[in-house]
Amino acid sequence: MYKYIILQTADGYQIYVNLILSSAGKYLSRQPYVINLIKEVLAPINLKKSDMSLEFDLGRVIGNTDIIETTEKDTIFYAQPVKKDVFSRYAKNRSPSPSQKLSIIIKPDSEGNYELIDTWIGPYMPPFPGDSLETAKSKPYWSSHALVQDAQTVQTKTITKICPY
Repeated sequence: MYKYIILQTADGYQIYVNLILSSAGKYLSRQPYVINLIKEVLAPINLKKSDMSLEFDLGRVIGNTDIIETTEKDTIFYAQPVKKDVFSRYAKNRSPSPSQKLSIIIKPDSEGNYELIDTWIGPYMPPFPGDSLETAKSKPYWSSHALVQDAQTVQTKTITKICPY
């Protein structure tokens, strides 16, 4: 695993990301400035020894989010992103919108350090239905939210208008 250390906590632990294999690493490769935002929000926090899903409002626009709330006027489709087997919900002809929020998912490792599992600009969102980490909030959330059409490259053979979940 290729570990990139983002931050050393006050109590001596490291917060790191696997830049090659993790969702966070892929996101940071496209939005490298987010590393500084992560440092900004995590430096003053006293971390717990459990998995954490965190959402921070930085009080200023920090970028654009691909997550939008949908209405009946939106044209919705479902597809599997490239290299994934879970369907995501997309809205056609919608654009990313400015966001002040940063979402971060971290988990402790066996050495007491923390691995950044995922991060994105925008509000916290539960995993998609069908994901191994699906929660009770997944279906209700994703029935009223979607990703903008160009948020991810999709497997074109999987595109459908019929909800798969």
